[in-house]
Amino acid sequence: MRKLVQLGLIAGVTLLAGCQIRSYGENQRFSTWSDADIPLRAVRFPTMLTFPDETMYFYPIYDSLPRADLNLRAISCTRLDDGTLVVTVRVQNMGADIVANTALLTGDLAAFRVVATVTTANGAREDVGVAQVVPLTVASTVSLAMNPTLLQAADVTRIEVVADPDRVVPDPVRENNTLTWEGRMDATSVQCNVVR
Repeated sequence: MRKLVQLGLIAGVTLLAGCQIRSYGENQRFSTWSDADIPLRAVRFPTMLTFPDETMYFYPIYDSLPRADLNLRAISCTRLDDGTLVVTVRVQNMGADIVANTALLTGDLAAFRVVATVTTANGAREDVGVAQVVPLTVASTVSLAMNPTLLQAADVTRIEVVADPDRVVPDPVRENNTLTWEGRMDATSVQCNVVR
């Protein structure tokens, strides 16, 4: 019995060694692994998981980079009962891909952020912002209301709004990401409407 097992083991090793030395023949349908002409492709490692997942085992499936185009359509203002100001923005995705949620440097898990810099007549400045926590699909528009300012609405003379100040959205056209309002607000009826 030992002799039979020994002969079987020798036959198996010989068969495996022969397969490694003599590979299958090359023809028009098959080529050997060592001299196959496979073109090189750039491997871009994803830095984080996104939705929708366009990776296969964490390697990118498509060679093209995603392209989205945020368009800051409009800004408007509202005065609260305590005299503070709330800035509302309208943003549209004009690109070919959705803007997926990602981990921002602010700690938010969001698609992008919008920040407004509010300036008063005496030069005091305050930054307020809001994050879009739901992925922004293609050609959809979203309205976002920012946190109220600490400054009084009657003192505000300039509002500058920037969509995606962190530059996390693959947006090649950044000219339509900013809107600015300048003027003097009435204490009773706040008006800062700017429409692109």
